Amino acid sequence: MRTYSPALLLLAASAALTVMPASAAPITSGDYDGLLVGVDKQGVLTAYYESSTGAGQFSCIFFMRGKVSEPATHIDTWFPPDRDTDNVISGTMQATSENGKPAVSARLKEDPPGCWNVQHFAAEPVSFRLAEQGSWQAIRIVSAKKAYFHDQPSTANRRKAYAVDGNALRVFETQPGWVNAEYVSPERKRTKGWIQERDLYLSGKPGGK
Repeated sequence: MRTYSPALLLLAASAALTVMPASAAPITSGDYDGLLVGVDKQGVLTAYYESSTGAGQFSCIFFMRGKVSEPATHIDTWFPPDRDTDNVISGTMQATSENGKPAVSARLKEDPPGCWNVQHFAAEPVSFRLAEQGSWQAIRIVSAKKAYFHDQPSTANRRKAYAVDGNALRVFETQPGWVNAEYVSPERKRTKGWIQERDLYLSGKPGGK
C-alpha cells in the first residue's frame, strides 16, 4: 500500500481548502439597506421594499414571502393591498456578501409596477448589504389609517402612539389577534408595543392559505 508523508498530506488538504467556494451564511432577519427582512423559526421569510425617486413621484413598493432554502430562496412578491393572484411576481433571494459584509441579493422575473423608474429587479440581481442585524421574526404592513400601539395585548392598554397605512413593522411575537412589533421612522425614532392584527395587511400570498 502506498504511503504519503504527513507534510504532503497537509499540503494536499490545504490546496483542497483553497479551491472550495466559501458559502454565505443563511438569510437572517435584518435591515439590508432599506430592504426589511424577517425570518421566523420555521424559516418563513417575509420582506418589504419601498423606495422612490423624483420627490416621491415614482415609487417602487412590494412585499415578499418565501421559505428559506439553499442556495437560493424562492420568493413571491406583490403590492400589500393587492389580492389578485395575476399580479404576483416570483423571483429569488440569496445570501451573499459585499466587501466582507453580510448581504442579500434579489432578482424578480419582471419589475413590479412603478419600479422601472426607481430600481430594476428583473435585469440582474440587486444587492443589499446588512445595515442592522435583527431579532424580529417577521415583517408586517399596516393597513389601517391609524394602528395604535398598546402596552399589552389588550384594547384596555391603548397608547397615543400609532403607525399608519403602509408603515412596515418588525414583528417579534404574535398572539391570537395581536402582534408585538416595532416601527422605525425615517428619522430612526423607534416605537414598540402591541398592535391588533386586524390593522395589518395579510402576509400570505394572494390566493394562498
